Amino acid sequence: MSFLARNEYLLSEIDYYHAQICARLTQDAWSQNYREIWNTVCFQLNWYGYPTAEPPRDSVVRRLLGYTRYGRFWSVDSPVLNSAIALSKDTAVPCRTLFGFDLYTTGLGSGELFAHGVLDRSGTLVVLRLMPYLLQFIEVGAGNGYFSFLAAQQGLPVVAIEPAVGEYGRLAAGVERNGFGNITALPCSLENRSDGLGYSIESGKAGKELELGDYRAAGSLVRIDAPGAALSLLQRAGDWLAAYDAPVLLLETGCATAQETGLILSELNGRDYLIYAVNRTPKHQGTPLLPGDEPACRLTSSFLALPPMAGDMADLLSRPVDMRVFTLTEKLENLCHFVKGSFEVLCGG
Repeated sequence: MSFLARNEYLLSEIDYYHAQICARLTQDAWSQNYREIWNTVCFQLNWYGYPTAEPPRDSVVRRLLGYTRYGRFWSVDSPVLNSAIALSKDTAVPCRTLFGFDLYTTGLGSGELFAHGVLDRSGTLVVLRLMPYLLQFIEVGAGNGYFSFLAAQQGLPVVAIEPAVGEYGRLAAGVERNGFGNITALPCSLENRSDGLGYSIESGKAGKELELGDYRAAGSLVRIDAPGAALSLLQRAGDWLAAYDAPVLLLETGCATAQETGLILSELNGRDYLIYAVNRTPKHQGTPLLPGDEPACRLTSSFLALPPMAGDMADLLSRPVDMRVFTLTEKLENLCHFVKGSFEVLCGG
């Protein structure tokens, strides 16, 4: 049984006992007791958001581990770190993610990873939803490999491209540590061009300019997190974007200017792509996608672009999601026994 399928099963068990207990709560004392129990469960499952404020990087882990001092509770225990450890920009440690693979990280900007074992919940939801319908994953600006590893774990062939030397080192180390044989990790360099930054794939002493079309295949998801280079990459891949096998695109524009983002979206609109903003804070039973005309789209830095042939994916991707799937299975098992035990005690009483 897959990770998500197992979690869904446990969630259905919790929901069942939750409904049964609610149906039997006739005494005020039991009602108050159960409300307290269920509020605790909701807190443990993190239905009401997660910490986003980042502490100074030299105390990231120490502060996060401070969140875990809840006695026997299962709150936000780090998936892999059990003691305070000071990280610096140049220090990397492997951190176990919720999905079972390890990432090498310095801790800078990784508060969510250390606390919950997952990065960018909204983007992760979209990628997990897309994986069963796609055949290849290409990532430009792969960082330490989180999304590439997520795709590789689903069995897709992956091309992961990263220009930063430090991040590429962590990416390559993560590929080796996790034994991903279906990931091609490519180092590259940046160069200034008249139309913006360009990526050159390093090949021995010579570099070859990155062309998305070189990795063209039907059923591709291309994730681009390349500030200053995304527009030129898309423009040079025009033949692919206009073809029947045009890829699905996931664009990260957090470091792009508003003008650059506008030009990127205009480029795709001109090729009949459907543009959706990825919801930054999807809630329990909320949608990970927002139509492009909603005011909330101004707050996002991530966009999903569906080509005409994949337009019918929008309905699948826009349906409500259950954020509880981002809870460790072991924690869910504890919660299932906890809630089930409360149910049995209540019925026995």
